[in-house]
This record gives sequence, structure tokens and C-alpha cells, in this order.
Amino acid sequence: MKRRCLYLHLDYPSLERERAIVLTKVPGVSDELADQVARIVRSLRSLELKKHPPSPRRSTGPDARAARDREVDSQTACATLHILLKHRSDIEVAAKELAAAAGH
Repeated sequence: MKRRCLYLHLDYPSLERERAIVLTKVPGVSDELADQVARIVRSLRSLELKKHPPSPRRSTGPDARAARDREVDSQTACATLHILLKHRSDIEVAAKELAAAAGH
């Protein structure tokens, strides 16, 4: 039955589009924070993970709204990886990458 299905590959949105999605879904978020979130999510997608983070329209929940007044540093990003990533092994890989990027 699978051979009769039509598969359509949809790529992730551009960085500009992801930033616009964050700005739309999280009222009051600054342009800088929306840019940081979009760039962090994009960088996580470049890692070898079991399941990559979704587009921002799915990942802008209450925790993202609560963080709208802050800057996303590596500690905050690591503490909220569970929002974006499903598998524990992916969270560990991403945390190591974020720590290395921050120079820890």
C-alpha cells in the first residue's frame, strides 16, 4: 500500500520566515530575541539528531512566552532543550554543542 502514496518533502522555512513566525506567535518578543531563537533552532537542525526540532510555530509554547523579556544565553538554551527535542540522547548532543559554542 505504501507504494501508492505520494510523498512531498517540505523543507524548513528560511531564517527570516522562522523569525517572523516567532514574532507572530509570541506577542511582545523583541526582534533580537526572535532572531536568537530562530538561529539556535537552525543550528540544532545541523546536528546529527534522531529527530530535529520543529518549526517555531510548534515550539513557541508557554516557556517561550515566559522567556520573551530575556536574552537567550547558552545556559537558558540548554535548560530549555527539552521543549525542542524529544529524545534524551538528542538533548545531550545539543547541550554539548551549545556548551562548546559558548566556550565552556
